[in-house]
Amino acid sequence: MKISIQWLAAAAVAAAIAAALAGCGARGEPEADLVGVYAVKQNGALKELIKIERQGGRYVMRDKVRTADWSEPKMQMQPVTRERWSRITTDKENTAFVGVASEQLGIFKVPAGWRKNGFQTSTGYFLFYSQGPVEAYKL
Repeated sequence: MKISIQWLAAAAVAAAIAAALAGCGARGEPEADLVGVYAVKQNGALKELIKIERQGGRYVMRDKVRTADWSEPKMQMQPVTRERWSRITTDKENTAFVGVASEQLGIFKVPAGWRKNGFQTSTGYFLFYSQGPVEAYKL
């Protein structure tokens, strides 16, 4: 009987630890800091453009490109590796970055003031798409 109670207690502790770790999920990933709404400057004013959300184990992007309301999730985005970062940005330095990207779009957080190929971000956030980088503002 004593052994059964010890096993039950150990199982309860293990279940509590597992639940706590599962709750940490996205918070343990640096990319979780990218979840949020981003704006770009248009005619001197900030305009909401994209929203990054975490759905299950993936990041998805919604936008306000053609409508005033957020679109349905448009694309799935994956964390960006150092190798992919170098291919996207041509940056070969040891720049601190966090990013998620699809084949069409990436959102990155770098140190404010980061500069590459004539582009500089004062906010530390930028979008990267086929036309190149664009300064982003996390709201």
